[in-house]
Amino acid sequence: MSFNHLKGQHELSHALSVLLSEGRLSHAVLLTGPAGSGKTSWGMALAMAVLCNESGSSGACLQCASCRRFQSGNHPDFFLIAPDGRNIKIDQIRSLKKDIYLVGDNKVCLIEKAESMTAEASSSLLKILEEPPAGLHFILLAEHPRLLFDTILSRCQAYTLQPLSMEEIESLLLSVKNLDGDKASLLARISGGLPGYAIELAEDEQFDSRLEEAGSLAFKLVSENQSAYEVLSHAATLSEREDLFPFLELLCLYCRDCLIYNLCKEEKLLFHPEMVQQDNEKQINAQVLEEIIVLINSAIYELSSTNVNRRLLLEKMLILMQRRLKQWPG
Repeated sequence: MSFNHLKGQHELSHALSVLLSEGRLSHAVLLTGPAGSGKTSWGMALAMAVLCNESGSSGACLQCASCRRFQSGNHPDFFLIAPDGRNIKIDQIRSLKKDIYLVGDNKVCLIEKAESMTAEASSSLLKILEEPPAGLHFILLAEHPRLLFDTILSRCQAYTLQPLSMEEIESLLLSVKNLDGDKASLLARISGGLPGYAIELAEDEQFDSRLEEAGSLAFKLVSENQSAYEVLSHAATLSEREDLFPFLELLCLYCRDCLIYNLCKEEKLLFHPEMVQQDNEKQINAQVLEEIIVLINSAIYELSSTNVNRRLLLEKMLILMQRRLKQWPG
């Protein structure tokens, strides 16, 4: 693929095009960004452009023999290293040396999740970066670049992929997944500007049922006075879900829409308008909604970054949500 085939990242595309055309591309390039931001797609596009016989301002030509071999997955001068289990091990770096030091054409090594290299693997890579053979380029992909050796970082041209706009995500989904406009718009909102995550959502066969279940739970929590037994029952059910993270994100999105309606009376909502306006005497306070959104986001963070007991954390989250909701007048 050429740079023109990828959505967004206009500054990155321009920078890489200039460096390639002027022959100033470093022997080590680092692409960073969260999971789903498009690092692998851009890394592969850059690798193809480096190896291309006729690369131009948009990267690889896609027509030459090198590009055809790359796209078929059989290019002899392209090497891909990915974690073997949880880490990239020293033997994976050592195995490169018998090929990359051969005299010949340009060679490219793409390293996925580069921050997962062991200390030994990082030291072995550093030795190559300190005295790289002519024509060799490393492309490192990392979500957490601070975990890389400072000495490796100092030898890389580093670029951070930026979130795409909603319009760019929608365009991607409409062209690649042939979704209807409303579904593409919804997924674009949820994706957080991450094209890979948007594609993953579009391919998720359980998404529609998860969306309905999240809306039903949000409606019950916000519009009904739940008993302690019901709250604990919800927590127990949630703690067993394999899709807990995306479910909580949808639950948060419902409450966020609730807040938007409360503040702006925005008509384009995902769900039940009665969640935010039961009758003339009962409306959820905006501050309460903000606190609920914070509670859900805090739970997502703790679940993803600590070894907390899922059920206890969800019980705490739902109990505090109910406590906040009971404080609003009505």
